Amino acid sequence: MKRSRKITKEEREILMHMQLRSKLSLLVLFYIFGLILPFLTCMVITLNFRFFYLLVVALFLLFIIVYLIPKFERNNYEKSDIRCFDSIVVSSKAHDLYYYVCEINGQDGVFIDHRYPVNTKLEKNTEVIVVMVEGSKKYKDYIILDKETKKVLSDYRTRFDLIDC
Repeated sequence: MKRSRKITKEEREILMHMQLRSKLSLLVLFYIFGLILPFLTCMVITLNFRFFYLLVVALFLLFIIVYLIPKFERNNYEKSDIRCFDSIVVSSKAHDLYYYVCEINGQDGVFIDHRYPVNTKLEKNTEVIVVMVEGSKKYKDYIILDKETKKVLSDYRTRFDLIDC
C-alpha cells in the first residue's frame, strides 16, 4: 500500500495558482439564464415587478455558485492539511474534442474506478502525484499533477466551455 503524505510548499503553490472553475458547465449556465431571461423580459414588458425579488435571489445564488464557491475552495487550499500520494497512469484515451480521460492506481495498487479528465494524453505507467483535496474517499475531487514537471494535469472543462476564464 502506498503511503500518503502531506503536500509540499511547492505543490501547495501549484494548487494556489491553478485555474479554478465552477462545477457548472457553460451549458448549465445558459440553461439557467434561459429560464431567468424570459421572466425578466415579461416583467419589463408588463411593468409588473411584483416578483422582482425572485430574480434578484436567483442571480445572487448564481453568483455564489459560479464565483464565491471556487474562491472558498482556493482558501481551503491555503489553510487545510491536504494529503497526496504517488501513483501511475493505468490507461489514457481520447474522450472529447480537447481533453482525455485517464485511469490511475489508488493507494492500494488497484486502479480507481473513476476516469479523470486531463488536458494532455498521458503514456501508460507515467508517474503522477494525486492530490486528495477533499479526502481519500472523494475520488472525483482528486487533482492530478505531473511528477516531473509539477504541472496540473486535471481539467474540469467540458465541450461547452468555450471561454477560458
